[in-house]
Amino acid sequence: MRGIVRAAAYVPIGSDGSRRLAGPDEDAFTLAATALERLLNDGRAGPYARLLVAGDFSSADEANLARFLGGTVPIERSGTGAEGTARAVASALDPGKGDGAVALVATDLFRAVDPEAVSDPATPSDGAVALAVGPGGVRPADLRLEAGRGLAASATKALATVLAEAPWAGSVARVGDWAIDPKQGPPARVHPEGATSPSLPVSQGAYVPWATYLADIPSRWRFAAERCPTCGATTIPMRGRCRGCGSTGPLQLVHLPRDGGEVVASTVIGPGGQPTEFDDQVSETGPYGVVMVELAPGARVTLQVTDSRAERWPVGSRAGSRLRRLYRMEGEWRYGRKAVPLR
Repeated sequence: MRGIVRAAAYVPIGSDGSRRLAGPDEDAFTLAATALERLLNDGRAGPYARLLVAGDFSSADEANLARFLGGTVPIERSGTGAEGTARAVASALDPGKGDGAVALVATDLFRAVDPEAVSDPATPSDGAVALAVGPGGVRPADLRLEAGRGLAASATKALATVLAEAPWAGSVARVGDWAIDPKQGPPARVHPEGATSPSLPVSQGAYVPWATYLADIPSRWRFAAERCPTCGATTIPMRGRCRGCGSTGPLQLVHLPRDGGEVVASTVIGPGGQPTEFDDQVSETGPYGVVMVELAPGARVTLQVTDSRAERWPVGSRAGSRLRRLYRMEGEWRYGRKAVPLR
């Protein structure tokens, strides 16, 4: 018997007073990745045989989700809204499609291009919900997720309704932002999709070749590192060679904590100090913070700050991290982890 084993939710920090809205560096992929990350942080999470997606995902989003999960994961797109969500849940629970564990993620992203639409209370909040389906768990008897106007039509609301209102929902382990009021939060910084960081003909400081970017994804997206059994040093990003003693192995693969690292250095990048890739970001949202965070003894990463004012990161404070958009290069969005306040 297959059933829903656990569920995770993520909502952005920003609000327009009536709903939560994604920030300038968030999109469908980052929302979904954060919900999946919370799902995977559960100690019982294992490799997934399939990933089902409900929402407005592009082919690039799907490819990135497969990379985020660490390999080639077959992705099944079910459509948008409550109807697409219902199809995805039914497919995930279908015993005829194999016994392997399945992950399902639904994402809604509202793009504010009409000022009147922003104030429409029927517009759903941005966010993502992820489910893990496997042997055991809870199997809902009623999957009627009727599409309607407003919140009931959104993919994330449809899943949230199933998990919050169904009589069996209390038996599902839930993590993340289920209790957050979508109306509460600091003012959102909203812009039309694609208005930030166009692809630039000349890079000044942040250029990374596509092949190197792909090779660094385990370290840059998931904080995968190498620990040397000879000298004990931890190397991130991974290079196949110990940064301490130069040993080439065998090195131990470790995953460093994504939240709770200590800020050991902090600065603010103002207009004129940024690489050209961040020109539009500085023009649109002002100076940004950069912090060096120690994830484990001797293992440090440099992260751009998001979801807070640049100057509010004193040395000794603790940082969380989230996967966010960085800039466009060679026709593709580049992604990496950024420092965020601990919730």
